[in-house]
Amino acid sequence: MSTPKPITERILEFLRTSPECDFEALVTHCPEFTWNEIYLEVSRLQRHGLVTVRRGVGIFTVSQSPARP
Repeated sequence: MSTPKPITERILEFLRTSPECDFEALVTHCPEFTWNEIYLEVSRLQRHGLVTVRRGVGIFTVSQSPARP
């Protein structure tokens, strides 16, 4: 049995294949983590400039931030 990947790795890996997705797609893609764990990690990644979160009406869109020079 393989060891599950850490939450950060799972989120960033998903965003590499799907550059922009809604938050619910992340939750569906990472069933081994709770909604709250994913929310906290996305928030942390946003503070570190690794992802961008856009808020719409009833939906959050998550995307990878552009690479810094």
